[in-house]
Amino acid sequence: MSRRPLTVFSQTLRQEQELLFEKRSAAVMSLRRVDSAAYDSGRQDAPSLCLEGTRVSILAEIMSWFESTESATRPVYWLVGLAGIGKSTIAKTVAEETNKHNMLGGSFFFSRTDAPLCDPHMVFPTLAFQLAQSDKEFKNMIGEAIRQDATLGHKEPLAQFEGLILKPLANLDSHRPAILIVLDALDECQEQGAATILQLLLSHVSRLRFLRILITTRPEPHISSVFDETRNVAKRILHDIETSVIEGDLRLYIQYELREILKKLKRANVPDWTEGEINALVEKSGKLFIYAATSIRFIGDTRVRDPRGHLRLILDTRLSKGSKTTPYTQLDNLYMGVLRNSLSEAHSEVIIERFQMVVGSIVLLRAPLPLSSFAQFVQYKLEDVDDALHHLRSVITPPPSTPDEAPRIYHPSFRDFITDPSRCSIPEFVIVPVPDQELRHALRCFELMATFLKQDIAGISDFSLLNSEVEGLEGKVRDALPAEVQYACKYWTSHLSSVELGEKRVVEALEGFSMRSILMWIEAMSLIGSLSSATTLMEEARQWAMNSKCEATLITMLADGRRFILAHRDLIRGSALQVYHSALAFTPYDTVLYKTYSKDVKSCIRVLQGVDAQWPPRLSTLVCPSVVASVTFSPDGLWLASGLWDHTLHLWDAVSGMHISTLQGHADVVTSVAFSPDGLWLASGSRDKTLCLWDAVSGAHIATLQGHADQVASVAFSPDGVQLASGSWDNTLCLWDAVSGAHIATLQGHSYTVASVAFSPNGLWLASGSRDKTLCLWDAASGAHIATLQGHADQVTSVAFSPDGLQLASGSWDKTLCLWDPVSGAHIATLQGHADQVTSVAFSPDGLLLASGSRDKTLCLWNAVSGAHIATLQGHADQVTSVVFSPDSLQLASGSQDETLCLWDAVSGAHIATLQGHADPVTSVVFSPDGFWLLSSSSWGGTIRVWDVTLGTLIATVQFDIKIQAVAFASDGHTLISKTYAGTFAWDLASQLPQLLSNSIPEAFSPPTIRLSSLKKGSAGGWIWALDSHGNQAAQICYIPPHYSLSTTTQESSLSHQFQFALGCRDGHVIIVDFQDHPFFASLEHAVTPA
Repeated sequence: MSRRPLTVFSQTLRQEQELLFEKRSAAVMSLRRVDSAAYDSGRQDAPSLCLEGTRVSILAEIMSWFESTESATRPVYWLVGLAGIGKSTIAKTVAEETNKHNMLGGSFFFSRTDAPLCDPHMVFPTLAFQLAQSDKEFKNMIGEAIRQDATLGHKEPLAQFEGLILKPLANLDSHRPAILIVLDALDECQEQGAATILQLLLSHVSRLRFLRILITTRPEPHISSVFDETRNVAKRILHDIETSVIEGDLRLYIQYELREILKKLKRANVPDWTEGEINALVEKSGKLFIYAATSIRFIGDTRVRDPRGHLRLILDTRLSKGSKTTPYTQLDNLYMGVLRNSLSEAHSEVIIERFQMVVGSIVLLRAPLPLSSFAQFVQYKLEDVDDALHHLRSVITPPPSTPDEAPRIYHPSFRDFITDPSRCSIPEFVIVPVPDQELRHALRCFELMATFLKQDIAGISDFSLLNSEVEGLEGKVRDALPAEVQYACKYWTSHLSSVELGEKRVVEALEGFSMRSILMWIEAMSLIGSLSSATTLMEEARQWAMNSKCEATLITMLADGRRFILAHRDLIRGSALQVYHSALAFTPYDTVLYKTYSKDVKSCIRVLQGVDAQWPPRLSTLVCPSVVASVTFSPDGLWLASGLWDHTLHLWDAVSGMHISTLQGHADVVTSVAFSPDGLWLASGSRDKTLCLWDAVSGAHIATLQGHADQVASVAFSPDGVQLASGSWDNTLCLWDAVSGAHIATLQGHSYTVASVAFSPNGLWLASGSRDKTLCLWDAASGAHIATLQGHADQVTSVAFSPDGLQLASGSWDKTLCLWDPVSGAHIATLQGHADQVTSVAFSPDGLLLASGSRDKTLCLWNAVSGAHIATLQGHADQVTSVVFSPDSLQLASGSQDETLCLWDAVSGAHIATLQGHADPVTSVVFSPDGFWLLSSSSWGGTIRVWDVTLGTLIATVQFDIKIQAVAFASDGHTLISKTYAGTFAWDLASQLPQLLSNSIPEAFSPPTIRLSSLKKGSAGGWIWALDSHGNQAAQICYIPPHYSLSTTTQESSLSHQFQFALGCRDGHVIIVDFQDHPFFASLEHAVTPA
């Protein structure tokens, strides 16, 4: 009897576990990946397996490494060798062998001929998916990680590796059987991406003790340099294996393949290949299996059916007298023979032009296209493409039987050959990315986009739907945007950048695209999942237009396009059709983009008040999980690092605003962060009294530096990257060896906390600012005290040298900045403009600007030469803690206690706001019954303001000394009702004389029951929903961009009788949105009667 409840409980628990596993499995299946990267995917250009009896010694060596205890201490095996020597065949054979015994975790076979197969962003999601398929426990852990963060597959490689592989698998049993991951041809990955992937794996593989990794590459410098920095690698140079061993393997391979050719011909009385023929071909191959494989394909061409004739062509090829011999000389001669054979002796210019266009496009296009789409792109008939490739089947995959497959080059060595005039000696055959070819490709991209792109191209219709909610969207997108059009959308600027500057036809095409197609292109980029690269493409186009000295309107339009994407990227990424609705509605109304597209795009949303006339200085807002204490750019300006109160560091993509990774290691607030001058290291200081050194590429923790007796307030690298300085609450500075982490010296001289440290640009001086109200100058080499600078009336919070080292700036709690001559120590000027303590100062790298951040929630820009105030930047909802310029001086980043990072345009003017007047966050907004007046109140500031909606002017202000709980209009439209903790008051707006009524607002004064509510945190913007009379969500209406910083987490407001809606913002201004044309409210127009 007692067992039954236990049995029921066990069954319930098992069912719950099974349900959870199903959810985790579904999460894994949703992970974006490249299925063709797997060793057994069957893709056209996939390598073959080693022929039985060949490569025996190297295969045995790799398997011995994998199975032995050696692999625990050297978990990475690097197989390096020349192109065409057979690395991929070996890698595939090892993958096949380990897979037979359930020891293969995953594989990624790179190929530069296919964009996804050389995209570093696809590697870790693909491997995570494969790992999950190989082991149920892996699937559980990885699936749960994806459930916790569904965006992992779309992040930067560092965040992907950390979130999809390292963290989920790090806590698994380290004694479980070893599994292998195979990465073949890593050198064919994008160069910086390859180095990043390699650094991540080499830095962290020891934490996954059951993981082994086989990597094959060419001996490329950017790969070798990373491997040279680590010792936990087993290495084999494939082209150093004894010649006799390789010749034996080649002989077996050639004998087998030549006999197979005769079998396929099915001819009677055909003599077998002679020993002399086989030996000659072995000798010609040298150590390159690709020579043998290419020869076999050429000899066995079934269309020609003359194997001995083709063999004679190969064997009769001789080196020209006096020609230079290289490892690829014989291979080059073989490729030349194939090319000569592809054209008749009487070939015409038309045939050469077709060869250049077809073969040139296969070589030069940034990604392969299915045959039918390829033919459309190059504008040749399918049969013409087939004719062009007819005799090239030994070097280019033959025109496939289905038009959905792509023609590809068999081996990268052929691309290397045909694009190098020093190797390909016949000019007609050389494929080089000359401007004429790039011009054709660029114009074709513009032509395809102009023909296909249109509003709502996938026929979604319902703009309130997220992309993920549209049934069958993938098929709709595939039908509406064929592969050649998707290619054009993704790569048009790549071709544009290679075209001669100012080319008239391209300028005209770019103008047409800009004035007619930008919004449709952005919609398309969202639908095909490529929006993350759109800002970069817009900037590339703008740079080309600027360098070409195009019309200002075109350059401005392209700049507007970039700002439009930056401002609305999260919205558009999730819902493509919001390009034309919320995104366009909240675009500054005096921009070229808005003026051009608002005339032709019908949107059901109009913002009547609250949108800026021009783009504000703030480029984007990055929402953080905690207060931002410090922020800095990497030297190349591509990354942004921030230190947070939650003890973590965060790395961001400074171009796209995407979060890259979270670095954990401190036990308290991270107060300061700094990149090394080469951008490879990151230093951080913390309230836990320590400094940490990090690998900026992999995110790996390198060292913890201990020496301070109290919290670290500031860190800085010397210009040569050799030294690291830190300032602390223990009143001292410390100097450290940035390479070894060794403590060099402790500098004493301040009588209170050292809040800030900075090296001079020449590295000779070190400056420090302290809460003892002084600055000190030190000799950076000896640590000797040089001078003490006095002038501030309160604590010095920040110090910074100008780029030329001739000025020193300081910020203080006395609300001022001071400029100093560091040579003489003389005080130059005092800059006043902030209303509260100055927390941070920074010079622009060009030395023209000085920026400051303050507890007054603003940033100020100053002329660094004259000290004149240029602009005040508003946008943060709490004090600004840190400011820093990008290396190009064009952007400014700021961190704040409002838990955001803001990126600003350092060149443009100040932020323009509408209906601004509140000094505190607006917490309530209400329309008068006739819709002509608007009430806005700040409960914190005790202020009510009345506005003329049509003119946007302030009519009246009512001030309380206590918190306001609610405001409303009476039904007569002239009486203002406010509820406070002291009672309920009424005003005649003409007299503004308060009259105490009662402690509750009468029912007659309640607003209409149709209300709107923001569901997102105020500082991050969010969707606006219509609520029914019961407070339930009825319809998704529009999206408020993040930079509008709504006052409350869930803000409600009534609609006017004209279906206008008002929202209060944390910076004190009001937004008014007109929903009169919105389909949801159109259905209610006759049903809703205002109170």
